[in-house]
Amino acid sequence: MILQFTKFLYRIKYWLIFLPMVAALVAIYLTKNIIRTYEVNMTIYTGIASGFTIESGVESGRIDWASVNNGMDNLISIIKSKSTLYEVSLRLYAQNMIYGDSTKDNNYIQAKHYRELLSITPKEVKALIDKNSVDSTISNLKRYEKASPTNFVYGLFNWYHPHYSYNALSKIEVKRLFDSDMLDIIYAADDPGIAYNTLVILNEEFVKQYKQLRYSETNDVIDYFNKELVRLGEKLKESEDSLTRYYVDKKIINYEEQTKQVTALSRDYELMYYNAMLKHADADASVKQLEIRIEGQLKAIENNTMFLQKLNSLSEVSSKLARFRVLNLDTAEISPLNKKLLEELKSQEKKAEEELKAYTATIIRQRYSQDNIASAAYVDQWVSSVIAREEALAELNVMEDVKKSLDHEYSYYSPIGSTLKRKERDISFTERSYLSVLTSLNAALMRQKTLQMNSATLKAINPPLFPVGPKPSARKKIVLISYFGTLFFVLVFFIFLEIFDRTLRDQYRTRRITNLNVLGAYPKVDRLRYAQYKEQYEDIATNYLANALVPFLNYGERPDIINFISSGSNCGKSYLAERLVKYWEDRGLRVKFISWHNGIYSEYRDFILSNKLSELYDFENEDIVIVEHRALIEAAIPVGLLKEAAVNLVVARADKAWREVDVTALERLKRQTGNAPLALYLNNADKDVVMSFVGLLPPYTRFRTLLYNMTQFGLTIR
Repeated sequence: MILQFTKFLYRIKYWLIFLPMVAALVAIYLTKNIIRTYEVNMTIYTGIASGFTIESGVESGRIDWASVNNGMDNLISIIKSKSTLYEVSLRLYAQNMIYGDSTKDNNYIQAKHYRELLSITPKEVKALIDKNSVDSTISNLKRYEKASPTNFVYGLFNWYHPHYSYNALSKIEVKRLFDSDMLDIIYAADDPGIAYNTLVILNEEFVKQYKQLRYSETNDVIDYFNKELVRLGEKLKESEDSLTRYYVDKKIINYEEQTKQVTALSRDYELMYYNAMLKHADADASVKQLEIRIEGQLKAIENNTMFLQKLNSLSEVSSKLARFRVLNLDTAEISPLNKKLLEELKSQEKKAEEELKAYTATIIRQRYSQDNIASAAYVDQWVSSVIAREEALAELNVMEDVKKSLDHEYSYYSPIGSTLKRKERDISFTERSYLSVLTSLNAALMRQKTLQMNSATLKAINPPLFPVGPKPSARKKIVLISYFGTLFFVLVFFIFLEIFDRTLRDQYRTRRITNLNVLGAYPKVDRLRYAQYKEQYEDIATNYLANALVPFLNYGERPDIINFISSGSNCGKSYLAERLVKYWEDRGLRVKFISWHNGIYSEYRDFILSNKLSELYDFENEDIVIVEHRALIEAAIPVGLLKEAAVNLVVARADKAWREVDVTALERLKRQTGNAPLALYLNNADKDVVMSFVGLLPPYTRFRTLLYNMTQFGLTIR
């Protein structure tokens, strides 16, 4: 198999050598003006995954990779967005128009590209270029720009300019370095200055776009929270001021304590009131009982003006003392002045009692001393009871006044409580809202500060460098691809032909197609390089054919018949037979050559019905009889003539295709010959095919001998 493949390659060697070379030369010629590109790259540190954040307060140990990946994807999208690339395009154009030089290259743009740029820029756009300011030029260009296909500035980004269009700038490669915080940005252009400045401008613009986009997420929220904070602060202040005014208007210092005091006083005064009522009732009953006993003296006493005065005086003092005691229940905390006043009131009360008792006794003695009717003891008891009743009555009067005052306090404090609760509830709600908004504002501010910190970390750790040389061009690759692609195409093409080609050509292909043993091959005429060796080649091939036929000869019977048969015409049977006859005759054999051209007529009755050659031809003691028959597709050969032959030799041209009609004719021939020997011989074959039978053909040079040995895998070095 390897030998066959080697022969196959050797056979198409000129195609494999020259056609790929021609393709490579064409590729070299066509790529002589190939564009050279300059590549610039930079590495950006983002800090999205491992950066410090105010929100967390630390460098977080746990990383939310979903958020990190989302952040990195968003950043890449911002870098490659149309808005970012538009700003890059406009600034790059303005910068090149300002700093470009048409006579020499510089770090902004090459002279030839600057001249091309000037040639396509309209006059009205050139007038917008401010040589002193890039920002001013950009502002002028933006004012001039309109969304119109005829507007140069609009079309610069939206058409297909090789340096400033979106189509060109979108070729900027942005990729994340593994799972790190870094982005690698690569851009290549046919101008080193443009490639370098494109990344320099991009490094500035995408940070601006990132800040603008990310800050807009929080600025509106922060503005809203600030407005709400101001509104709620004003509302809270107004509510607190309203509560303060209400406290002042209602003279409230501590509503809870004041209401507790009122409740406690009400409870204490209620007990005192009931005690006073009991004392008054008890004293009044005692007075009434004693008045029955001193009924006669009573009228004199009650009608006495002085007595009434002293009794009224006692009532006044008792009322003052009772009021003082009611208003100063906690005697432990009474002030020294009040203590002194209390002692004075007690002294006055005691003095009034004594005076009343003394005056009463005097009245009784003056009026009833002689009669001795009334008992002084009863009068004293009555006076004491009257005094007690007056004191109890005074205390009751005071308690009734206090009760009315407490009722007024209840009526006063009751609506105040509900109003205070409502105002405090409103203040509490407003305060909670204020604090909630303040918390949200702080969170938004922290978020904004985190974004500011993240934006601050967007720095180029490997800034772009001006390229000093172009990238290796694809010219070498194109030439190699052209060469090896053509080589592969030629190889595949000839393999395809090898598989489907039905030309007999060599013994292996012939054996595969015809399923017959190939006896040998005869060379075709070479009119160029090896024409001088024609006779030698034919002699060698004839010698090989004669030797190959000898084993088929029958030495017991004479003559041996060799049938020369072909499927079609012009196969060279006659020439081969004549060469073979001459060869054997030169060696003393008696050979007879009979051809359908002049000896056997296949269309005659005798030939068609013959069973042996002797029925058609009278032998004359020949050793070998060579019979050339007419082509099988033109005339049939009697079975007897085929079976009596020593060998039936089918001659076929190596340079002709084996057709369907040939297949049919050969199959019929196989059936007719039965057990008679049947072989095939190739005529008009290539020299290499002949050498597969006869070995190396002349000339026998050292190089040809070495090459032949190599094709036969004779690789031993001597």
